[in-house]
Amino acid sequence: MELSNLNIKNGLCISLGANIDSKFGSPLESLLICKPKIEEIINEWGDSFKKRKEEKSKFHANFFWSSIYETLPHGVENEQPNYLNTLLLIKSNSFPKSSNKNAKLLLKELKKLERFFGREETPKGKKWLSRCLDLDILWWEDLIIVDEELTLPHPRFVNRNFVITPLSEVLTKEQKIKKIQDKRWSTD
Repeated sequence: MELSNLNIKNGLCISLGANIDSKFGSPLESLLICKPKIEEIINEWGDSFKKRKEEKSKFHANFFWSSIYETLPHGVENEQPNYLNTLLLIKSNSFPKSSNKNAKLLLKELKKLERFFGREETPKGKKWLSRCLDLDILWWEDLIIVDEELTLPHPRFVNRNFVITPLSEVLTKEQKIKKIQDKRWSTD
């Protein structure tokens, strides 16, 4: 699938990676345990905005997960174990308004989850260290943020095979589901 032909800035996209054990076990076990926790975070985050607006309906999102891929560490100087990576694309008609503040509220929750799994803060000036859990927001709709805390869309995701491969898979799944739904709606 040609990336340039895709509307990739639709929805919210989060990448997950791990290459060392967390307090929950191996990188594979960590990712498998983490997946429902991220869905819960997204649902609670979305519901919190609905409650503020006093809307009675619950936040609803569709979660499109990629398979888990094993990839070589990227950009590292010292030897590290291979990473396991997966990607989540979230589609919703009821996202909170995409804004710097709302994106950072979500990022804060994702960073809490990383710490819950045992990730330690990366020392200043260090990059690409081994991680028991690494969560990155790749994009959220057409939101653009550039500051020390968060840059959206993620500046290097289109150059990372550990993102592009699972992204292609997820977008293919999402497009197939959309075609099935469109056919179902047109025959009703």
